Amino acid sequence: MFRMSNLIPTTWKDSVEQLRGNVMDLFDRWMPPMLRRDREQGPSLWPYTLFSQGGPAIEVTEDAESVHVNAEMPGLDEKDFTVEIQNDRLVLRGEKKASHEEKRRDYYFSECTYGAFTRCIPLPCEVDAGKASALYSKGVLAITLPKTPESKARRIKVNVA
Repeated sequence: MFRMSNLIPTTWKDSVEQLRGNVMDLFDRWMPPMLRRDREQGPSLWPYTLFSQGGPAIEVTEDAESVHVNAEMPGLDEKDFTVEIQNDRLVLRGEKKASHEEKRRDYYFSECTYGAFTRCIPLPCEVDAGKASALYSKGVLAITLPKTPESKARRIKVNVA
């Protein structure tokens, strides 16, 4: 069977793989042990931040009565963010300031995370902002936005002629 990979000499493949291994070894020596990537176990354990993805991960669902929005916002206190309804959008704004320091015998690691985010979520229908509710627990913000009577689905009786 013909394969394009057979056209590349085996020694070139080995050289490229060896170069890749050497580069990975350099990174492993340079990085603190807690951030090193175990090649057999998957990616490194860099701390997750809200700002690496541009804001919190969002899930929007809808039922007959309400629109439900869940936002992952780990590490924030309730004073660190606001929830607003502006026209046909739900707006989440927040700011996080965090630092982590670790001292060991053979290395010192310090990391600071500062940043703000704004996340605008288009709403699928008109909601009653006065009856909206939000609960923040264990890093997840759960928002319930009741639909206005006009935006609720209504069944239309079909008459047969």
